[in-house]
Amino acid sequence: MLDKSKIKALTFDTGGTVLDWHSGFKTGFEILKKTNNSINNPSELANELRRRSLKVVTTQNNSSLINFDEAHKIAVEGMISDSKLTLNNEEIKFISFETPSLFNSWSDFIIPFNLLKASFLCVSFTLLSNRLVYLNSKRNKINWDLILSCETLEIYKPDIEAYKKTARLLQLEPSQCLMVACHSFDLNAAKSAGFKTVFVKRELEWGANTEINVDGDYDMIVSNFNELESLI
Repeated sequence: MLDKSKIKALTFDTGGTVLDWHSGFKTGFEILKKTNNSINNPSELANELRRRSLKVVTTQNNSSLINFDEAHKIAVEGMISDSKLTLNNEEIKFISFETPSLFNSWSDFIIPFNLLKASFLCVSFTLLSNRLVYLNSKRNKINWDLILSCETLEIYKPDIEAYKKTARLLQLEPSQCLMVACHSFDLNAAKSAGFKTVFVKRELEWGANTEINVDGDYDMIVSNFNELESLI
């Protein structure tokens, strides 16, 4: 059982757990679709872009680092190369650079988050680039106590050293940190580093056909942030 009295910091995955990237990218592709006949299914394209870019940032070896802005561009260029769509340079910049700075937070997040801040250090511990987490946080009025992007850490999750370094920078033991995420790969690595873990179910993260994969044993599993705030 989770001993809440020992938790000092909540570290939040931000892309997916806090921000609705699917609707953001889908909207971006819908805008391009108005003048681009190569775009047939904005929802599928949004998920394809996300899958590819997430793979880029989570499988790198930390020797020559690529941030999420560049990963989005690499993903889009790969989709063009694989003949999944046709875009000009202006359209590439729009969907890979401008669109992901305009994500909305999930509707259940901000009120419980502000209540949690009264009791815990609340940190964005994110794969997103500094630019993206800053712009999206400003847009959604999310006032983090601290932002620790993997771009700043220079170690990308799920490398276990990213979690250990985060705890050190917070001057806490890993067991005093609670990782909040909707992704098992993130939580499993956090658990290996000694973090406590909460899985947040995001039933629409990948759109209407999202399959939630709880692939691990976590301290808590919640359906939304209202439930998390009421339990902790």
